Amino acid sequence: MSIALNSCDDKDITFAPYNAVSESIVLRNIGDFENAVTGAYAYMIKAGGAGGYGSEFVIDSEIMTDNLILNQEGRQSNANGFRLLSVPNSTHFDYFNSANRAAVAASRVINNLDVVPQDAVRDNIEGQARFIRALNMFDLVRIYSKIPTQSADANASLGMYYLDTVDPFAKNSRPTVADTYGKILADLLIAKDKIGATNTLAQGKATKASVYALLSRVYLYLGDYPNVITYGNLAIAGNTVCPRANMVGLWDDANSSGVLFKLRIDQVDGVTPGVVFSQTVTGGIRSEYVVPKSFADLFSTTDIRKAAYMKTSAYNGKMQNHVIKYDGRLTGNPAIVDIKVIRLEEVYLNMAEAQYRINGGGLAFLNAVRSQRYLPFVSGGETGVALLNAILLERRLELAFEMDRFFTLKRLGLSMVRNAVEGDLADGTGQKVETNALTIPAGNFLWQLPIPQSERDLNSNLQQNPGY
Repeated sequence: MSIALNSCDDKDITFAPYNAVSESIVLRNIGDFENAVTGAYAYMIKAGGAGGYGSEFVIDSEIMTDNLILNQEGRQSNANGFRLLSVPNSTHFDYFNSANRAAVAASRVINNLDVVPQDAVRDNIEGQARFIRALNMFDLVRIYSKIPTQSADANASLGMYYLDTVDPFAKNSRPTVADTYGKILADLLIAKDKIGATNTLAQGKATKASVYALLSRVYLYLGDYPNVITYGNLAIAGNTVCPRANMVGLWDDANSSGVLFKLRIDQVDGVTPGVVFSQTVTGGIRSEYVVPKSFADLFSTTDIRKAAYMKTSAYNGKMQNHVIKYDGRLTGNPAIVDIKVIRLEEVYLNMAEAQYRINGGGLAFLNAVRSQRYLPFVSGGETGVALLNAILLERRLELAFEMDRFFTLKRLGLSMVRNAVEGDLADGTGQKVETNALTIPAGNFLWQLPIPQSERDLNSNLQQNPGY
Protein backbone atom coordinates (compact mmCIF):
# COMPACT_ATOMS: atom_id res chain seq x y z
CA MET A 1 0.00 0.00 0.00
CA SER A 2 1.40 3.35 -0.86
CA ILE A 3 0.67 7.04 -0.73
CA ALA A 4 2.40 10.27 -1.52
CA LEU A 5 1.91 13.53 0.30
CA ASN A 6 1.60 16.55 -1.93
CA SER A 7 0.81 19.61 0.15
CA CYS A 8 1.48 23.32 0.01
CA ASP A 9 -0.45 24.19 3.13
CA ASP A 10 -0.95 20.83 4.84
CA LYS A 11 -4.51 20.71 3.55
CA ASP A 12 -4.32 18.18 0.77
CA ILE A 13 -3.30 14.55 0.43
CA THR A 14 -2.88 13.02 -3.00
CA PHE A 15 -2.77 9.23 -3.29
CA ALA A 16 -0.17 8.21 -5.80
CA PRO A 17 0.31 4.94 -7.73
CA TYR A 18 1.17 1.85 -5.74
CA ASN A 19 4.89 2.01 -6.52
CA ALA A 20 5.21 5.35 -4.69
CA VAL A 21 6.47 5.95 -1.16
CA SER A 22 5.06 3.44 1.33
CA GLU A 23 2.89 4.36 4.32
CA SER A 24 5.52 3.06 6.72
CA ILE A 25 7.88 5.74 5.46
CA VAL A 26 5.39 8.59 5.12
CA LEU A 27 3.51 8.07 8.40
CA ARG A 28 6.34 8.02 10.92
CA ASN A 29 5.70 10.66 13.55
CA ILE A 30 2.80 12.52 15.10
CA GLY A 31 3.21 15.45 12.71
CA ASP A 32 2.76 13.12 9.73
CA PHE A 33 -0.50 11.83 11.17
CA GLU A 34 -1.76 15.36 11.89
CA ASN A 35 -1.09 16.28 8.26
CA ALA A 36 -2.87 13.13 7.10
CA VAL A 37 -5.99 14.01 9.11
CA THR A 38 -5.89 17.50 7.61
CA GLY A 39 -5.86 15.84 4.21
CA ALA A 40 -8.93 13.79 5.10
CA TYR A 41 -10.81 16.97 6.02
CA ALA A 42 -9.70 18.46 2.70
CA TYR A 43 -11.18 15.56 0.74
CA MET A 44 -14.55 16.37 2.26
CA ILE A 45 -14.40 19.81 0.67
CA LYS A 46 -13.32 18.59 -2.73
CA ALA A 47 -11.43 15.53 -3.95
CA GLY A 48 -9.71 16.42 -7.20
CA GLY A 49 -12.40 16.62 -9.86
CA ALA A 50 -15.03 15.08 -7.60
CA GLY A 51 -17.36 17.31 -5.68
CA GLY A 52 -17.47 16.93 -1.92
CA TYR A 53 -19.45 19.06 0.51
CA GLY A 54 -17.79 22.00 -1.23
CA SER A 55 -19.85 21.69 -4.38
CA GLU A 56 -22.07 18.77 -5.28
CA PHE A 57 -23.39 17.60 -1.92
CA VAL A 58 -24.94 20.92 -0.93
CA ILE A 59 -26.99 21.04 -4.12
CA ASP A 60 -27.59 17.35 -4.86
CA SER A 61 -29.34 16.80 -1.53
CA GLU A 62 -31.81 19.59 -2.37
CA ILE A 63 -32.61 19.38 -6.07
CA MET A 64 -34.64 16.16 -5.74
CA THR A 65 -36.99 17.91 -3.31
CA ASP A 66 -39.79 20.47 -3.20
CA ASN A 67 -37.43 23.15 -1.81
CA LEU A 68 -36.18 24.20 -5.25
CA ILE A 69 -37.29 24.56 -8.84
CA LEU A 70 -35.02 24.51 -11.88
CA ASN A 71 -34.48 27.90 -13.49
CA GLN A 72 -34.75 27.34 -17.23
CA GLU A 73 -32.49 30.35 -17.87
CA GLY A 74 -29.67 28.94 -15.76
CA ARG A 75 -26.83 26.73 -16.97
CA GLN A 76 -28.91 23.55 -16.46
CA SER A 77 -26.30 22.22 -14.04
CA ASN A 78 -27.39 19.02 -12.29
CA ALA A 79 -30.66 19.20 -14.25
CA ASN A 80 -30.93 15.42 -14.55
CA GLY A 81 -31.04 15.24 -10.77
CA PHE A 82 -33.90 17.71 -10.61
CA ARG A 83 -35.73 15.84 -13.38
CA LEU A 84 -35.25 12.56 -11.44
CA LEU A 85 -33.27 11.07 -14.34
CA SER A 86 -30.10 9.97 -12.58
CA VAL A 87 -28.74 6.71 -14.02
CA PRO A 88 -25.59 4.67 -13.24
CA ASN A 89 -23.66 6.08 -16.20
CA SER A 90 -24.64 9.66 -15.32
CA THR A 91 -25.52 10.04 -11.67
CA HIS A 92 -25.92 13.63 -10.51
CA PHE A 93 -25.01 12.78 -6.92
CA ASP A 94 -21.24 13.11 -7.30
CA TYR A 95 -20.20 12.23 -3.77
CA PHE A 96 -19.11 8.59 -3.99
CA ASN A 97 -15.51 9.42 -4.83
CA SER A 98 -15.08 12.22 -2.30
CA ALA A 99 -16.59 10.22 0.55
CA ASN A 100 -14.47 7.18 -0.31
CA ARG A 101 -11.28 9.20 -0.39
CA ALA A 102 -11.98 10.91 2.92
CA ALA A 103 -12.91 7.62 4.61
CA VAL A 104 -9.87 5.80 3.21
CA ALA A 105 -7.55 8.63 4.28
CA ALA A 106 -9.01 8.39 7.78
CA SER A 107 -8.55 4.60 7.82
CA ARG A 108 -4.90 4.93 6.82
CA VAL A 109 -4.41 7.07 9.91
CA ILE A 110 -6.31 4.75 12.25
CA ASN A 111 -4.62 1.60 10.97
CA ASN A 112 -1.07 2.94 11.30
CA LEU A 113 -1.19 4.89 14.57
CA ASP A 114 0.59 2.15 16.51
CA VAL A 115 3.95 3.49 15.30
CA VAL A 116 3.67 6.49 17.66
CA PRO A 117 3.33 6.40 21.47
CA GLN A 118 -0.19 6.49 22.86
CA ASP A 119 -0.97 9.82 24.52
CA ALA A 120 -3.61 12.54 24.39
CA VAL A 121 -2.30 13.88 21.08
CA ARG A 122 -2.49 10.48 19.42
CA ASP A 123 -5.94 9.88 20.88
CA ASN A 124 -7.14 13.20 19.47
CA ILE A 125 -5.88 12.26 16.01
CA GLU A 126 -7.63 8.90 16.20
CA GLY A 127 -10.84 10.52 17.44
CA GLN A 128 -10.88 12.95 14.52
CA ALA A 129 -10.11 10.20 12.01
CA ARG A 130 -12.93 8.03 13.34
CA PHE A 131 -15.33 10.98 13.19
CA ILE A 132 -14.34 11.69 9.58
CA ARG A 133 -14.72 8.05 8.58
CA ALA A 134 -18.06 7.71 10.34
CA LEU A 135 -19.47 10.92 8.83
CA ASN A 136 -18.49 9.99 5.30
CA MET A 137 -19.71 6.41 5.61
CA PHE A 138 -22.97 7.75 7.05
CA ASP A 139 -23.34 10.04 4.04
CA LEU A 140 -22.65 7.16 1.65
CA VAL A 141 -25.17 4.85 3.27
CA ARG A 142 -27.94 7.44 3.48
CA ILE A 143 -27.42 8.38 -0.18
CA TYR A 144 -27.14 4.91 -1.73
CA SER A 145 -29.04 2.74 0.75
CA LYS A 146 -32.32 2.74 2.61
CA ILE A 147 -32.57 4.51 5.96
CA PRO A 148 -33.53 2.22 8.89
CA THR A 149 -36.74 4.13 9.65
CA GLN A 150 -37.71 4.39 5.97
CA SER A 151 -39.39 0.99 5.70
CA ALA A 152 -39.78 -2.32 7.50
CA ASP A 153 -37.25 -4.05 5.22
CA ALA A 154 -34.60 -1.34 5.40
CA ASN A 155 -32.22 -2.88 7.95
CA ALA A 156 -31.89 -6.11 5.95
CA SER A 157 -31.46 -4.32 2.60
CA LEU A 158 -28.20 -3.40 0.84
CA GLY A 159 -25.93 -1.16 2.90
CA MET A 160 -22.44 0.08 2.01
CA TYR A 161 -19.25 -1.84 2.75
CA TYR A 162 -17.25 -0.07 5.42
CA LEU A 163 -13.92 1.42 4.41
CA ASP A 164 -12.11 0.40 7.59
CA THR A 165 -9.44 -1.53 5.70
CA VAL A 166 -7.45 -0.19 2.78
CA ASP A 167 -7.08 -2.69 -0.03
CA PRO A 168 -7.33 -1.33 -3.59
CA PHE A 169 -7.68 -4.86 -4.95
CA ALA A 170 -10.52 -5.94 -2.66
CA LYS A 171 -13.80 -6.91 -4.31
CA ASN A 172 -16.16 -6.20 -1.44
CA SER A 173 -19.85 -6.92 -1.71
CA ARG A 174 -22.43 -4.83 0.10
CA PRO A 175 -23.41 -5.79 3.66
CA THR A 176 -26.78 -4.94 5.19
CA VAL A 177 -27.87 -1.48 6.27
CA ALA A 178 -27.85 -2.70 9.87
CA ASP A 179 -24.21 -3.80 9.54
CA THR A 180 -23.15 -0.45 8.12
CA TYR A 181 -24.87 1.57 10.82
CA GLY A 182 -23.35 -0.70 13.46
CA LYS A 183 -19.84 0.21 12.26
CA ILE A 184 -20.71 3.90 12.08
CA LEU A 185 -21.80 3.82 15.71
CA ALA A 186 -18.72 1.84 16.73
CA ASP A 187 -16.47 4.54 15.25
CA LEU A 188 -18.38 7.39 16.88
CA LEU A 189 -18.54 5.76 20.31
CA ILE A 190 -14.75 5.47 20.28
CA ALA A 191 -14.34 8.96 18.84
CA LYS A 192 -16.36 10.62 21.61
CA ASP A 193 -13.87 9.39 24.21
CA LYS A 194 -10.69 9.90 22.20
CA ILE A 195 -11.24 13.29 20.59
CA GLY A 196 -9.51 16.23 22.28
CA ALA A 197 -11.21 18.94 24.27
CA THR A 198 -9.09 21.73 22.77
CA ASN A 199 -10.13 21.36 19.12
CA THR A 200 -11.88 24.45 17.74
CA LEU A 201 -14.09 25.48 14.86
CA ALA A 202 -11.46 28.02 13.80
CA GLN A 203 -9.09 25.12 13.18
CA GLY A 204 -11.71 23.34 11.11
CA LYS A 205 -11.50 20.35 13.44
CA ALA A 206 -14.18 18.12 14.90
CA THR A 207 -14.88 18.56 18.60
CA LYS A 208 -16.56 16.47 21.26
CA ALA A 209 -19.77 18.39 20.60
CA SER A 210 -19.42 17.48 16.90
CA VAL A 211 -19.27 13.80 17.75
CA TYR A 212 -22.21 14.00 20.16
CA ALA A 213 -24.26 15.87 17.55
CA LEU A 214 -23.49 13.32 14.84
CA LEU A 215 -24.44 10.53 17.24
CA SER A 216 -27.76 12.30 17.82
CA ARG A 217 -28.33 12.45 14.05
CA VAL A 218 -27.39 8.81 13.45
CA TYR A 219 -29.63 7.61 16.29
CA LEU A 220 -32.51 9.61 14.78
CA TYR A 221 -32.03 7.73 11.50
CA LEU A 222 -31.98 4.48 13.47
CA GLY A 223 -35.18 5.35 15.33
CA ASP A 224 -33.39 5.04 18.68
CA TYR A 225 -35.07 8.06 20.21
CA PRO A 226 -33.78 7.83 23.82
CA ASN A 227 -30.19 8.00 22.52
CA VAL A 228 -31.12 10.98 20.33
CA ILE A 229 -31.96 12.78 23.58
CA THR A 230 -28.93 11.46 25.48
CA TYR A 231 -26.34 12.57 22.95
CA GLY A 232 -28.29 15.66 21.96
CA ASN A 233 -28.11 16.91 25.53
CA LEU A 234 -24.34 16.33 25.56
CA ALA A 235 -24.00 18.25 22.27
CA ILE A 236 -25.95 21.31 23.43
CA ALA A 237 -24.25 21.54 26.84
CA GLY A 238 -22.38 24.85 26.99
CA ASN A 239 -23.55 25.87 23.49
CA THR A 240 -26.32 28.26 22.48
CA VAL A 241 -28.69 28.52 19.54
CA CYS A 242 -27.61 31.14 17.02
CA PRO A 243 -29.33 34.35 18.20
CA ARG A 244 -31.67 36.11 15.82
CA ALA A 245 -29.25 39.06 15.67
CA ASN A 246 -26.44 36.78 14.40
CA MET A 247 -28.43 34.79 11.86
CA VAL A 248 -27.63 36.80 8.72
CA GLY A 249 -23.98 37.16 9.73
CA LEU A 250 -23.66 33.42 10.30
CA TRP A 251 -23.98 32.81 6.57
CA ASP A 252 -21.60 35.68 5.79
CA ASP A 253 -18.99 34.01 8.04
CA ALA A 254 -19.11 37.05 10.30
CA ASN A 255 -19.76 34.61 13.19
CA SER A 256 -20.13 30.88 13.86
CA SER A 257 -23.02 31.02 16.31
CA GLY A 258 -24.53 27.58 16.87
CA VAL A 259 -22.13 25.79 14.50
CA LEU A 260 -20.80 22.51 15.91
CA PHE A 261 -18.77 21.34 12.91
CA LYS A 262 -17.80 23.16 9.76
CA LEU A 263 -15.38 22.74 6.89
CA ARG A 264 -13.22 25.83 6.92
CA ILE A 265 -12.56 27.19 3.43
CA ASP A 266 -9.92 29.86 2.86
CA GLN A 267 -9.61 32.18 -0.10
CA VAL A 268 -6.63 30.21 -1.38
CA ASP A 269 -8.79 27.06 -1.55
CA GLY A 270 -11.00 28.70 -4.18
CA VAL A 271 -14.02 26.48 -3.36
CA THR A 272 -17.35 28.26 -3.87
CA PRO A 273 -20.23 26.16 -2.48
CA GLY A 274 -22.97 28.59 -3.47
CA VAL A 275 -22.12 28.71 -7.17
CA VAL A 276 -24.15 25.54 -7.65
CA PHE A 277 -27.23 27.53 -6.57
CA SER A 278 -26.52 30.88 -8.23
CA GLN A 279 -23.87 33.32 -9.42
CA THR A 280 -23.69 37.06 -8.83
CA VAL A 281 -23.01 38.70 -12.21
CA THR A 282 -23.24 42.19 -13.68
CA GLY A 283 -26.97 41.88 -14.31
CA GLY A 284 -27.77 40.67 -10.78
CA ILE A 285 -28.18 37.15 -9.43
CA ARG A 286 -28.34 34.43 -12.07
CA SER A 287 -29.72 31.29 -10.48
CA GLU A 288 -29.45 27.65 -11.41
CA TYR A 289 -32.29 26.86 -9.02
CA VAL A 290 -34.76 29.20 -7.34
CA VAL A 291 -37.13 28.92 -4.41
CA PRO A 292 -40.72 28.17 -5.45
CA LYS A 293 -43.35 30.61 -4.18
CA SER A 294 -45.12 27.94 -2.13
CA PHE A 295 -41.97 27.29 -0.09
CA ALA A 296 -40.88 30.93 0.14
CA ASP A 297 -44.31 31.80 1.54
CA LEU A 298 -43.77 29.40 4.46
CA PHE A 299 -41.23 31.87 5.85
CA SER A 300 -43.27 34.52 7.65
CA THR A 301 -42.43 38.21 7.39
CA THR A 302 -41.06 38.13 10.96
CA ASP A 303 -38.76 35.16 10.27
CA ILE A 304 -35.12 36.32 10.12
CA ARG A 305 -34.23 33.29 8.01
CA LYS A 306 -36.00 34.74 5.00
CA ALA A 307 -33.42 37.54 4.83
CA ALA A 308 -30.56 35.15 5.59
CA TYR A 309 -31.48 32.45 3.08
CA MET A 310 -33.01 34.09 0.01
CA LYS A 311 -33.35 37.30 -1.95
CA THR A 312 -36.14 38.25 -4.33
CA SER A 313 -34.79 40.23 -7.28
CA ALA A 314 -34.96 40.43 -11.05
CA TYR A 315 -32.61 38.85 -13.55
CA ASN A 316 -33.22 39.47 -17.24
CA GLY A 317 -36.45 41.16 -16.23
CA LYS A 318 -37.78 38.13 -14.35
CA MET A 319 -38.42 38.37 -10.59
CA GLN A 320 -37.25 35.25 -8.78
CA ASN A 321 -36.46 33.96 -5.27
CA HIS A 322 -32.71 33.36 -5.24
CA VAL A 323 -30.81 31.26 -2.66
CA ILE A 324 -28.13 33.46 -1.05
CA LYS A 325 -27.22 31.22 1.87
CA TYR A 326 -23.75 30.50 0.46
CA ASP A 327 -22.89 33.79 -1.20
CA GLY A 328 -22.00 36.54 1.21
CA ARG A 329 -18.55 36.37 2.84
CA LEU A 330 -17.57 39.91 3.78
CA THR A 331 -13.89 39.68 2.76
CA GLY A 332 -12.39 38.34 -0.45
CA ASN A 333 -14.52 36.39 -2.89
CA PRO A 334 -18.02 36.45 -1.34
CA ALA A 335 -18.85 33.03 -2.81
CA ILE A 336 -16.07 31.35 -0.80
CA VAL A 337 -17.71 30.49 2.52
CA ASP A 338 -17.28 27.88 5.23
CA ILE A 339 -19.61 24.90 4.98
CA LYS A 340 -21.68 24.44 8.13
CA VAL A 341 -22.01 20.66 8.32
CA ILE A 342 -23.63 20.29 11.76
CA ARG A 343 -25.44 23.04 13.65
CA LEU A 344 -26.87 23.15 17.15
CA GLU A 345 -30.33 23.95 15.79
CA GLU A 346 -30.46 20.57 14.06
CA VAL A 347 -29.67 18.87 17.37
CA TYR A 348 -32.56 20.69 19.08
CA LEU A 349 -34.89 19.66 16.27
CA ASN A 350 -33.62 16.06 16.45
CA MET A 351 -34.44 16.05 20.15
CA ALA A 352 -37.84 17.68 19.62
CA GLU A 353 -38.84 14.96 17.17
CA ALA A 354 -37.40 12.20 19.35
CA GLN A 355 -39.20 13.50 22.45
CA TYR A 356 -42.45 13.60 20.52
CA ARG A 357 -42.03 10.00 19.45
CA ILE A 358 -41.23 8.93 23.01
CA ASN A 359 -44.07 10.62 24.89
CA GLY A 360 -45.71 13.28 22.70
CA GLY A 361 -43.49 16.07 24.05
CA GLY A 362 -40.76 18.16 22.45
CA LEU A 363 -42.26 21.66 22.56
CA ALA A 364 -39.43 23.09 24.70
CA PHE A 365 -36.77 21.86 22.28
CA LEU A 366 -38.76 23.28 19.37
CA ASN A 367 -39.20 26.64 21.06
CA ALA A 368 -35.46 26.90 21.74
CA VAL A 369 -35.06 27.36 17.97
CA ARG A 370 -38.29 29.24 17.19
CA SER A 371 -37.73 31.85 19.90
CA GLN A 372 -34.60 33.05 18.06
CA ARG A 373 -36.16 33.23 14.61
CA TYR A 374 -39.38 35.22 15.01
CA LEU A 375 -39.93 38.70 16.40
CA PRO A 376 -42.14 38.85 18.32
CA PHE A 377 -42.21 35.18 19.29
CA VAL A 378 -45.25 33.61 20.88
CA SER A 379 -45.21 29.85 21.41
CA GLY A 380 -48.00 28.03 19.64
CA GLY A 381 -48.30 25.63 22.56
CA GLU A 382 -48.95 22.81 20.10
CA THR A 383 -49.77 19.28 21.19
CA GLY A 384 -50.47 16.01 19.42
CA VAL A 385 -50.16 15.83 15.64
CA ALA A 386 -50.05 19.64 15.45
CA LEU A 387 -46.81 19.55 17.46
CA LEU A 388 -45.20 16.98 15.18
CA ASN A 389 -46.19 19.03 12.14
CA ALA A 390 -44.70 22.13 13.75
CA ILE A 391 -41.43 20.30 14.46
CA LEU A 392 -41.15 19.04 10.89
CA LEU A 393 -42.04 22.45 9.45
CA GLU A 394 -39.41 24.15 11.58
CA ARG A 395 -36.86 21.58 10.48
CA ARG A 396 -37.63 22.31 6.84
CA LEU A 397 -37.33 26.07 7.39
CA GLU A 398 -34.23 26.01 9.59
CA LEU A 399 -32.25 23.53 7.47
CA ALA A 400 -33.43 24.73 4.06
CA PHE A 401 -30.78 24.31 1.31
CA GLU A 402 -28.57 22.65 3.91
CA MET A 403 -28.35 18.96 2.97
CA ASP A 404 -31.39 17.81 4.96
CA ARG A 405 -34.72 17.89 3.09
CA PHE A 406 -34.20 14.85 0.84
CA PHE A 407 -33.05 12.73 3.76
CA THR A 408 -35.84 13.86 6.08
CA LEU A 409 -38.48 12.82 3.55
CA LYS A 410 -36.61 9.58 2.93
CA ARG A 411 -36.16 8.56 6.57
CA LEU A 412 -39.83 9.31 7.32
CA GLY A 413 -40.99 7.18 4.40
CA LEU A 414 -42.85 10.09 2.82
CA SER A 415 -43.43 11.03 -0.80
CA MET A 416 -41.78 14.04 -2.39
CA VAL A 417 -44.48 16.04 -4.19
CA ARG A 418 -43.86 19.23 -6.16
CA ASN A 419 -46.50 21.80 -7.04
CA ALA A 420 -47.80 20.96 -10.52
CA VAL A 421 -49.13 24.44 -11.34
CA GLU A 422 -46.32 26.56 -9.92
CA GLY A 423 -43.60 28.15 -12.03
CA ASP A 424 -40.09 29.44 -11.37
CA LEU A 425 -40.98 33.12 -10.87
CA ALA A 426 -41.46 34.77 -7.49
CA ASP A 427 -45.21 35.19 -8.02
CA GLY A 428 -45.67 31.51 -8.89
CA THR A 429 -45.92 31.96 -12.65
CA GLY A 430 -43.28 31.01 -15.17
CA GLN A 431 -41.81 27.71 -16.29
CA LYS A 432 -43.45 24.78 -14.50
CA VAL A 433 -41.95 21.46 -13.45
CA GLU A 434 -42.14 18.78 -16.12
CA THR A 435 -44.84 16.19 -15.44
CA ASN A 436 -42.37 13.31 -15.03
CA ALA A 437 -40.48 15.21 -12.29
CA LEU A 438 -43.39 16.05 -10.01
CA THR A 439 -43.10 13.27 -7.44
CA ILE A 440 -41.03 10.51 -5.89
CA PRO A 441 -43.62 8.22 -4.32
CA ALA A 442 -42.89 6.70 -0.91
CA GLY A 443 -41.11 3.40 -1.40
CA ASN A 444 -39.93 4.25 -4.92
CA PHE A 445 -36.47 3.02 -5.95
CA LEU A 446 -35.37 6.61 -6.72
CA TRP A 447 -34.85 7.26 -2.99
CA GLN A 448 -31.68 5.15 -3.31
CA LEU A 449 -29.32 6.76 -5.80
CA PRO A 450 -27.65 4.51 -8.38
CA ILE A 451 -24.16 3.22 -7.63
CA PRO A 452 -21.92 4.88 -10.28
CA GLN A 453 -21.11 2.44 -13.06
CA SER A 454 -17.46 3.51 -12.92
CA GLU A 455 -17.28 2.07 -9.38
CA ARG A 456 -18.93 -1.18 -10.45
CA ASP A 457 -16.46 -1.47 -13.32
CA LEU A 458 -13.70 -1.52 -10.69
CA ASN A 459 -15.54 -3.90 -8.36
CA SER A 460 -17.74 -6.53 -9.97
CA ASN A 461 -19.09 -7.56 -6.54
CA LEU A 462 -20.55 -4.11 -5.87
CA GLN A 463 -24.27 -4.71 -6.29
CA GLN A 464 -26.38 -2.10 -8.06
CA ASN A 465 -29.47 -0.79 -6.33
CA PRO A 466 -32.78 -2.30 -7.49
CA GLY A 467 -34.56 -0.36 -10.22
CA TYR A 468 -31.49 0.80 -12.17
